Amino acid sequence: MARLELEHLVKRYGRSTEVAAVQDLSLEVNDGEFVCLLGPSGCGKTTTLRMIGGFLQPDSGDVLIDGVSILSQPPERRPTAMVFQRYALWPHMSVFDNVAFGLQVRHRPRDEIRRRVEATLELVGLPGLARRYPGQLSGGQQQRVALARALVLEPRILLLDEPLSNLDAQLRIYMRTELTAIQRRVGITTVFVTHDQEEAMSIADRIAVMNVGVLEQMDAPEEIYAHPASLFVATFIGTMNRLDAHLSADGRLRAGPFDVEQPEGAALSSAAELVAGVRPEDVIVESGGEGTPARIDHVVDLGHYRRVTLSAEGAANLLAFVPKAETLPSELVTVRARRVLVYADGRLAGVAEPRELAPVPASLTSKRP
Repeated sequence: MARLELEHLVKRYGRSTEVAAVQDLSLEVNDGEFVCLLGPSGCGKTTTLRMIGGFLQPDSGDVLIDGVSILSQPPERRPTAMVFQRYALWPHMSVFDNVAFGLQVRHRPRDEIRRRVEATLELVGLPGLARRYPGQLSGGQQQRVALARALVLEPRILLLDEPLSNLDAQLRIYMRTELTAIQRRVGITTVFVTHDQEEAMSIADRIAVMNVGVLEQMDAPEEIYAHPASLFVATFIGTMNRLDAHLSADGRLRAGPFDVEQPEGAALSSAAELVAGVRPEDVIVESGGEGTPARIDHVVDLGHYRRVTLSAEGAANLLAFVPKAETLPSELVTVRARRVLVYADGRLAGVAEPRELAPVPASLTSKRP
């Protein structure tokens, strides 16, 4: 297929020269890789996708495929194909004609068009539906037609702009699996835009997390979850307990209710803004033990685990995920952390190891009035 490179892309809207939708964006997508551009609304991910496809011209920077710039090429001449969020199917045309349209514009022979359309409909799981119209199809089938219309052109890079967002929850999950299987079967380099973190985590080889036009981190899903590079990524991906942290005069690090070792090699400064992050599954809830005293305020049963909200010294709403198989202690408990992420001025300084906790005021060891 192809290797995609974005070099220092910048795109501004309006007359402002200070605020850019995309700011100095550089990244690489390897041959055959499935990459997700992930971020909240307005972060620049769709703008980036449209610059790759040629529907927007960057103010500066370059887009290269296999080392060759494609900026001078219009969308129809680029070796890319785009699937839009709303599919953009023509309602008056059959499935066959919708899929064949791009080939007809390119004046391909009729026999070749028929062969390629039938093969592509087979690939996306729609054999026998060529003569139906979009209005006679389900949402999932329409999404497959839009995908087939892109794949039939045999692009070197496939661009997907939130193609699953219009589907209901169960169908969206099913189509994730189907889309990934088709991409793996074809081996096409793919860039997928989404604001759904679960969607990105479940289908991507790598995720590029964007925020206000800036690339915060690009890595494998498991690495982004375990070692989010910035405080934004830590709080955007998954659930995170965000805790105030500070260094004591003797250099001890207090992260909310937890005393932890300073991350190795971090050289934290008391002048830096320190924040700690603890995943709820890393909060250990026990009856007794050497942890910090805490109270259970609220428990939500979510099937195979419980979402427990606790009050502890330095953490008014501490979340813990407790497996359903474990017996939940009584109202008065202790809490410990398996691992603590430490951020200095918004960037990851390292992972802190727990240590023996300092004494905690006894105010939390008595029951509520």
